[in-house]
Amino acid sequence: MNFEKVAKQLANPSGKLGVDVALGMNIMNEFISKTTYELLKINDDDCVLEIGIGNGKFIEDILDYASNVSFTGIDLSETMITEAKKNNRSLIETGYVDLFEANIEQIPVWNESFDKICTINTIYFWENPVNILNELYRVLIKNGILIISFRPFINGQTLDFTQYGFREYSSEAFETLILKSDFKIMEQIEKEEPPIKFNGKTHNLTSQYFLLQKTTTNTM
Repeated sequence: MNFEKVAKQLANPSGKLGVDVALGMNIMNEFISKTTYELLKINDDDCVLEIGIGNGKFIEDILDYASNVSFTGIDLSETMITEAKKNNRSLIETGYVDLFEANIEQIPVWNESFDKICTINTIYFWENPVNILNELYRVLIKNGILIISFRPFINGQTLDFTQYGFREYSSEAFETLILKSDFKIMEQIEKEEPPIKFNGKTHNLTSQYFLLQKTTTNTM
């Protein structure tokens, strides 16, 4: 598969190629996705939001962590939402799963709608990172948890996507960005992933998990 064509699909997959790319990303992102869900520590009756769900491959995994979990998934890609709805038709029919196309900068939900939020490998495409963090802060309940997971820029290890519209962050650069928001950094975790094959090569990648909490300041 052409590396450039794949790279250009990752931000907003579309058409048949987008569908094929998403299938490949399920393999590439299985470890980072499942690690993120474990770190969320989902409880019974939690309302969970995931941003950038792709084709919805891992939604059932999230629901299996606890009872009566309500899941909302959004994606910028109309193609991905269509695929995710096909792949999760029975779960949607239960009433516990809602999937729709939306921009992370303007999420069409009420304030304080979610107990837990996660987003995996989306920060490379954020045009206005501080605005996005403020929006995630808005829709999260007080003391709610946000996990942002990504593969940080590490010389010699990072997949070379920068020339195709990706903005890569080192862990230090992303921490500096978080400090511009109202979120409190609870924990920062780094994991060595199992070897994965991409573009004809085997890669040993590192994934980073920022666990953030919405805290409030008592001014009284």
